[in-house]
Amino acid sequence: MSKAPAAAPATAPAFEITDEQLEDLKDAFTLFDKKGDDKVDAGQIIDILRGLTLNPLTADVQKVIKDSGLAGTRVDFPTFVSIYEQFLKRPTLANHADMIEMFKTFDRDGSKNVFGGEMRQILAILGDKMTEAEIDTMVGPHENAEGYIPYETLIKFVMAG
Repeated sequence: MSKAPAAAPATAPAFEITDEQLEDLKDAFTLFDKKGDDKVDAGQIIDILRGLTLNPLTADVQKVIKDSGLAGTRVDFPTFVSIYEQFLKRPTLANHADMIEMFKTFDRDGSKNVFGGEMRQILAILGDKMTEAEIDTMVGPHENAEGYIPYETLIKFVMAG
């Protein structure tokens, strides 16, 4: 008796970007094409990815750019789409519920607010560090007169890109 051949392992279905998604990618890409040559600076890729609601780490994007030989160049749309697909397939670092739980650790009185100064310091020194300008852009519009930030509003803002 002969043995039946082992079944081939199942493969994950290939991911395909829909025409609607491709149109959204093109719109976002075009916003960053300041020269009108259908290319963007490689350093802008992270901004476009974040604008498309992905949340990649700066170091991860820099590594992809460096490994692809794109550092210091201008990137065309097809190349950007391939980079977008790479990050789209990666697991999310934090979802909405994770963010709420994180902010609760700083919400000592359960008011759904965090102190802006504390948030600014954390963003400047921990993890994917931000510049003062980036922090002001993100935190400033949400900080109230008493210096507090309603974190649910901030999370919605950040996750919307």
